Amino acid sequence: MISSYWKTFLNILYPPKCPYCKTLVQEHGAWCQVCLSAILAVREINVLEHRLKSLDSCRVVCEYTGGLKRIIHDMKFRQQKKYGVHLNWLVTNSKLAHTFSMIEYVIPVPLHADRLRERSYNQTEVIFKEWSKKEKLQWMPELLVRNRHTIPQWELTLAKRKENIKGAFIVTRPELVKDKHILLVDDIITTGITLDECAKVLKKSKAASVHGLAIASGAR
Repeated sequence: MISSYWKTFLNILYPPKCPYCKTLVQEHGAWCQVCLSAILAVREINVLEHRLKSLDSCRVVCEYTGGLKRIIHDMKFRQQKKYGVHLNWLVTNSKLAHTFSMIEYVIPVPLHADRLRERSYNQTEVIFKEWSKKEKLQWMPELLVRNRHTIPQWELTLAKRKENIKGAFIVTRPELVKDKHILLVDDIITTGITLDECAKVLKKSKAASVHGLAIASGAR
């Protein structure tokens, strides 16, 4: 009861707005219907067509376009962590949780320690951690680390992306990964190479299956 009154008070004090066009919406984190219809595109990426050899499947929630593209950029490069609640809302309202009923661990694609210090947070963790807990999926970021600094993938050609990311990840507790069904999460999928490299090292540690999920992609 108290939390309900508090929520109402906050909504009066800080009316919830769409993060892109600032139209009033029903709850904090929500998008207006106009902006939502322009980006929402829940779908499965064809891992065979994209030559992703280690991922068993891969899904995305939205098109990487318009207001969403700007918001993800601001969250990653302009310290706008506040947008995490809006991206989390998109994942929650995608109704994808039932697709991952077999999943035992959720692991975010890790940042290198230097990048994490620079940014002060992993945007993927901000987006997906609460969703994972809400869906009763075990959040296990400590099982995968990035052991060397890499050039941002978007700056490179396809061939150089593969070389750039090769060997960049290690599994910290192989005994916990063995025979587990794992969901890797990331903010954006472009070629899928980063997710596939993570999946490769998890499979080397004998993970039973590795699936991918991202908030946005331009890929099909």
